[in-house]
Amino acid sequence: MNMRFSVDTRRRCVFVVFLAVMAAVTSNPAAAQFASEDVSQHAWLDLAALGGGSSGNDCWGYVSPSGREYALMGVSNKLVVVEITTPTNPVIVGSVFHTNSLWGDVKVYQDYCYVVNESGGGMDVINLGNVDQGTVSLVQRVTAGGLSSSHNVAINTDSGYLYTLGSNLNGGAPVAYDLSNPANPVEAGRWTNGGSNLHDAQIISYTSGPYAGREILFGFSEGRGVDIVDVTDKSNMFRLSRTAYDGVKYCHQGWVSEDRQYLYVDDELDERNGTTPTQRTLIFDISDLEAPFLANTFTTGLDVVDHNLYIHDGYVYEANYRSGLRILCAQDPANPVEVGFYDTFPGADDTEFDGAWSCYPFFPSGTVIVSDIDRGLFVLDVTAALNDMSSGILTFGFPNGRPEVIDPSGGTTVRVVVGETCGAVAQAGTGLLHYAAGGGFSSIAMTPVSPGEYDAVFPAIACGQLVDWYVTAMDDGGSTFESPSGAPAEAFQAASALGFNVEIEDDFETDTGWTTANLGASSGDWQRGVPVNDPFWGHDPLSDSDGSGQCYVTQNEPGNTDVDGGAVQLISPILDLSAGGVVIGYDYYLKLPNPDGIDLLLLEISSNDDAGPWTEIAAHQTDGGLNWRSHQVFQTDLDNLGVTMTANMRVRFTANDSDASSIVEAGVDAFRIESFECAIPAPQAPGNVSASDNGFCQQVRVSWDSEADADDYEVWRNTVDNSGGAAMIASGVAGTLYDDGTADPGTTYFYWAKACNAAGCSDFSLSDSGESRQAGDFNGDGETDGLDINGFVSASVSAPFYDTCGDLAAPFGGTLDAADSAAFTELLLQ
Repeated sequence: MNMRFSVDTRRRCVFVVFLAVMAAVTSNPAAAQFASEDVSQHAWLDLAALGGGSSGNDCWGYVSPSGREYALMGVSNKLVVVEITTPTNPVIVGSVFHTNSLWGDVKVYQDYCYVVNESGGGMDVINLGNVDQGTVSLVQRVTAGGLSSSHNVAINTDSGYLYTLGSNLNGGAPVAYDLSNPANPVEAGRWTNGGSNLHDAQIISYTSGPYAGREILFGFSEGRGVDIVDVTDKSNMFRLSRTAYDGVKYCHQGWVSEDRQYLYVDDELDERNGTTPTQRTLIFDISDLEAPFLANTFTTGLDVVDHNLYIHDGYVYEANYRSGLRILCAQDPANPVEVGFYDTFPGADDTEFDGAWSCYPFFPSGTVIVSDIDRGLFVLDVTAALNDMSSGILTFGFPNGRPEVIDPSGGTTVRVVVGETCGAVAQAGTGLLHYAAGGGFSSIAMTPVSPGEYDAVFPAIACGQLVDWYVTAMDDGGSTFESPSGAPAEAFQAASALGFNVEIEDDFETDTGWTTANLGASSGDWQRGVPVNDPFWGHDPLSDSDGSGQCYVTQNEPGNTDVDGGAVQLISPILDLSAGGVVIGYDYYLKLPNPDGIDLLLLEISSNDDAGPWTEIAAHQTDGGLNWRSHQVFQTDLDNLGVTMTANMRVRFTANDSDASSIVEAGVDAFRIESFECAIPAPQAPGNVSASDNGFCQQVRVSWDSEADADDYEVWRNTVDNSGGAAMIASGVAGTLYDDGTADPGTTYFYWAKACNAAGCSDFSLSDSGESRQAGDFNGDGETDGLDINGFVSASVSAPFYDTCGDLAAPFGGTLDAADSAAFTELLLQ
């Protein structure tokens, strides 16, 4: 039913408009109570000015065809539409009431907005098409299919589909509605294939790249992390990936960067529950939608909760409850920088649920609005924040990657690109490489390559050492920036070695003698197999780690099968590590939604079979969500712990659960023992040896393929195809070509090559035969075709002359005299 306001309602709106204008007039003195930096207040309409309501909630924006701008402000009992075309003079146009609810959400498609709440009444469809004329009308309340309440609503304006999230339908999983007729949303499908309750979502239509033509939903799945779902076919929506992260508590909301490479996420409870000491924005790399990963995090450094964020023109706008609006410059998307703020909640910054609920930064004018739970609607000017470049930082890139191993003799080079973001200017020549191998850090200057580009060159470091390293540079203000962030406490690592030798490798596809033990747990014993991936138990790994199929996991069965009330152990067969110099590597899975400092996955080692003593060498106590992670334990770590390397060693993994009500799921895969390669290996024999056949006068040209480990080459020759009697005719050959000028014309020779370095030379290559062309034999028939000149020739000659190998020497016309004959010993006259 199409409903319009009654006369009495419009009269109330006129009175509210008067209050709004008065609030705007007095907004500048009021603004003084709000802390800010480079953000100023255009206007502020408190809850009373908005016509009442016990609290504010969501906000969104609408731009009419005429270009006039409107704020859509949610309060507990209605949606209020406010014109902000003149941002210092907001005017309330109208309101649409709904069931009273603390939670409300609003989105826009074409000339309609859609409002949901958690208390009931369905989904409001509101016509904004006549808002310029002062009319806002409720078209209908959608209750078809039993829809009553929904926590959130999201719209893909490109595809024309709306999605309810956290509704009373479909267990809170997304339900899609077709907006072909925007006034009458029609259900189009539900995510039922493993669908999960989602708190919020953003939906994007991809038009390029590997996902072109597909509609992708980025869902925020509360305690489960980020769900990425293909919703192209509304009858067959399916999940592409689920990504948790350390300390996931309540994955609340997020937004995709404009280049679609990064996803910025708010977790609403990680700060409040002590997972992180200060506000944390999570930044995921989503270049591969089926394998996203946490690329970095950002914090304002404040002890507050983040709630909703949006991205526009390279800036992130965050509504962070009691710290208000925060604006981040994301020119370097993995390393955003705060450039301005406006705190709508004067007083304490803490982890309570007050203050800024949401924000909307997409108005063409640049005006930004903030909805505040306690104080209503703020209309803000962010111009200064977008132009303030004083908070810029230097960033670091490694275009050729970072080394896992570095050459013990020195010379390993890392290219470092220093980026200038948000106005920062790098100070030329200030790049430093800092490295430590078993002691304190030393620093050496990096070599400038071009402006903002350096080469970090490692010095000689004893083979077998684990090397910590980081880089720094300064801006023109003298501030020092480092990579990785937090260095030197956090540092990159590499091993000083020529490489690694794989001594033991176990992908658990066969039974290699691992055993298990139960230490009082009521469930969760270690089992080898392909993970069952029960869709109704969202804590198991989706697959093994290395792609081979099987791994060890705790109770690999459907249902609630985690470790409960005790510990379970996975014990290796006997390992011969007597040679020392080892690296113990493995992939591990640990779902630990509520870490308590007791539950963990522990790795221990014994030098004396099962008799012990067992020494702890790794303890994992952070939740990895549904992700596998890798870990390595180096020989230096074992030495520091006093572990003696023997031929009778074992390792064991212990998954511990201290409380039967908590979740502990664990897995181990890709177990490996590697050793440092410190001796230079002799190179392999060269391939593709080739010798010329009559192609060159009085010489045979021999060539071969280069070998990566070779410093130089030797060439060997024999008149029969037998390397045992071959003679070396050249050594120290730097390239891959050698001309044998000692070959007798008409004799067939067999040639071999060897590759050499400081460790010695390779075996003989395969042979190839070749012959030298005889001097004066221009047609290759084995006979001299030239004319001997041994004295004075008096003749008038006009002809080209050739040298002894048949190559044109010079055209000649005239008398050939003694001077000419001295220049040639054999000529072919044609």
